[in-house]
Amino acid sequence: MKHSFHAFSLLLLALVALLAVFLTSCEPKEDVVTADPGAVLTASVEMVKFDTVFTSLGSITKRFWVYNRNARAVKVDEISLVGAASTVARFKLIINGRDTTVLRDFELRGKDSVLVLAKVTIDPNQLDTAFVVMDSVRLRANGTTRYVRLRAFGENARYYDALPGFVVRIECDTTWTPRLPIVLLGTARVDSSCVLTIEPGTRVYLAPGASLEVLGRLRCGALDGPAVKFRGLRRDDFFDTTDPRYPPDDYSDDFKYGNTPGQWGWVVFVPSLGREATQENELLNTDLRNSTIGVIVSNRRFRRGHRVRIENCFIRNAYAAGVYGEAAGFGDGGVELLNTVITRCGERAVLGIGGGNWHLAHCTVEMGGALFLRRETEALAFKNAIALGSGVRAEKTTLTIENSIVWSGLSDDEGNLQNEILLLREGSNKDSLYTFRHNLLQTRFARFNTDGQTYGRNESGTNVLNEDPRFRNAGARIQSVKQDLRLDSLASPARRLGEPLSPPVPLDLIRTARNPTQPSAGAYESVP
Repeated sequence: MKHSFHAFSLLLLALVALLAVFLTSCEPKEDVVTADPGAVLTASVEMVKFDTVFTSLGSITKRFWVYNRNARAVKVDEISLVGAASTVARFKLIINGRDTTVLRDFELRGKDSVLVLAKVTIDPNQLDTAFVVMDSVRLRANGTTRYVRLRAFGENARYYDALPGFVVRIECDTTWTPRLPIVLLGTARVDSSCVLTIEPGTRVYLAPGASLEVLGRLRCGALDGPAVKFRGLRRDDFFDTTDPRYPPDDYSDDFKYGNTPGQWGWVVFVPSLGREATQENELLNTDLRNSTIGVIVSNRRFRRGHRVRIENCFIRNAYAAGVYGEAAGFGDGGVELLNTVITRCGERAVLGIGGGNWHLAHCTVEMGGALFLRRETEALAFKNAIALGSGVRAEKTTLTIENSIVWSGLSDDEGNLQNEILLLREGSNKDSLYTFRHNLLQTRFARFNTDGQTYGRNESGTNVLNEDPRFRNAGARIQSVKQDLRLDSLASPARRLGEPLSPPVPLDLIRTARNPTQPSAGAYESVP
């Protein structure tokens, strides 16, 4: 009996041993830790590059992956930020979901990865130019150490901040210079008794919802010298180009926030409640991009409004309209656009309501495609009425467009060219006057009206209607930003279409001399 029990015990022990061996052999290979020195960590990128970061504001979050490309698991000794104690740049990591600058002693299964998020805040200093800050993330496993470099450019700036719903007042008679970029984190106001001067070459960056509000006077830029630039605050890609799902070669500069409509508010001119004098304002050689509305001239109280001259300017990628006026020029005010390009706006290039005085000369309006927006509205629209709380008010509109191009090339569902000029007149005011001379226009209405009246005039048949102006590259493909709106020197019907103006406009947008007797229509002179 004892012999039988002993034999049974041996058999049971053997079965347990076999079961242990079986269970061990069934452990997934990717869970078995290897100490092979060749089993190392790799990263999805060698360097994480941040776009220029304004000091104190902080960057967007970038990401990269740390891979174990081996079949077996590895013991990760360390993923850590090398310069965690830096006093210049404060890089921050989130490693595998943990907000930390170091993660040690954990296992990473075979063919698995760890997500690392990185961002940086750079402390201000006394430098006037952009400067480089660097750090690294250390990856260590099985005795091998590798690094992912972190690089950012820091830039000091002059900040104007305001809480949502409030404004920050710009000190009277202030001058913005190109020494440091200007950053508006909220709406900044020029009071009625003040003048803001923006020198050539100044860069103005605006946060979402931020605007420049002018109750006083704005003198922006100069016809000679570098352009003043208004841009959204973000300049990075909105696709993470470190993500292997989005190869960088698949996307162009279209996919940067700096080319995306609606990144900031507008530059708005509003008459002060207690001031009746007309203010003279200038936007010269100014490049406004990716706003909600480029320029607003508002006068809903029908006071003596601002006079605004927009000359040698480039307005692009506005979400709604390039220039918008409400009773603009009531009294002796008005809006004048000279040598200016307005392109790729979401709804209108120019919209004027409630009457006013408008003059467009040597302008190029090209509305063939707004980035990520489908437009079904006319490029230019003017009407003499405006809806107020007390009802509708109609006032005289005086509009003159000369030596200009209005074009999109867009067609309706039936293949007919889309109408790009809308003129509306409401109420009993019949004094509105719309004059078009020596233009190339895309319109279905030979006399430029939509209500059966003849207040729109094609003077002496001087306008060319519905002929392709033959830009060098209109960038018709909706994703293309590589636009060149200069004219084909030989084939363009806009060549020598214009007439000499008084006062003359002797130079075009890029300071090329115009033909003194037969200038080209549009902002660019046609040259051989």
